[in-house]
Amino acid sequence: MSVLAGLLDVTASGTDTFVGTESGPAEKRSYGGHLAAQAMAAACHTVDAEKTPTSLHVQFLRGGDAGAPVDYAVERVYDGRTAASRRVLARQEGRLLTTATIAFSAAADGPEHAVQATAPTDPGQLPATGPIGPAPSLPLDEIDIRYEDDRSTGEFVRRLWWRVTAPLDGQPWLSQCAAVYITDIYGIDPVLQVHGHTMTDRSHRTATTDSSIWFHRPIQATAWNLLESRSPAAARGRGLVTLNLYDAQRVLTATLVQEGLAILRT
Repeated sequence: MSVLAGLLDVTASGTDTFVGTESGPAEKRSYGGHLAAQAMAAACHTVDAEKTPTSLHVQFLRGGDAGAPVDYAVERVYDGRTAASRRVLARQEGRLLTTATIAFSAAADGPEHAVQATAPTDPGQLPATGPIGPAPSLPLDEIDIRYEDDRSTGEFVRRLWWRVTAPLDGQPWLSQCAAVYITDIYGIDPVLQVHGHTMTDRSHRTATTDSSIWFHRPIQATAWNLLESRSPAAARGRGLVTLNLYDAQRVLTATLVQEGLAILRT
């Protein structure tokens, strides 16, 4: 099993309870994408295989310790013939860190369409940049990350290409968990970039507070994926980022919205 696959999945510890492995050095802040991905993995373990995740909504309530395991308790909110719903509470040493709701559905016939990305650059032409700043919880030798920022239209757009370079053996939903894990890497940095700042200049206190993802099509984590992000609004110390996830053919596979703190340091 690859390091990333071990970080994404969880181990049963009782009836509808699971434990997720630690993600980094002790006393470092837990990575939000890791908590969200493990919460979804815990929910997936309690749902029939023919139903796959269609949406994930996470509220980040407290920061956790990256060096300690996390306990996940799953509530079976609903089980129907074609749909299911789960609520997952993540705790560390009894402290509630996150709450998540995950919706599942079996595939059905219906109309199909998807917007396509118009990104001008091929990922192979970009340097392997990795994430902004230190990332102790990310196995960077198993994730290829390349990005470019575009201000040519007056709007800040970040285009981040990523792919998993290690095998993700196991359940097919692990690729969706990988997408959840990776798409939180830059947090709300686009909010700061609109104003000429960045997460690395330490000018603002930042943290993701709320994240929602809607899955439209299967995600292939070991192929190239493109994440385009923009920030349409910020006020009152909080900012919003909207993101589109495209596959290697630049077809939309998921839509994301994230809210986070962006508070000026004084």
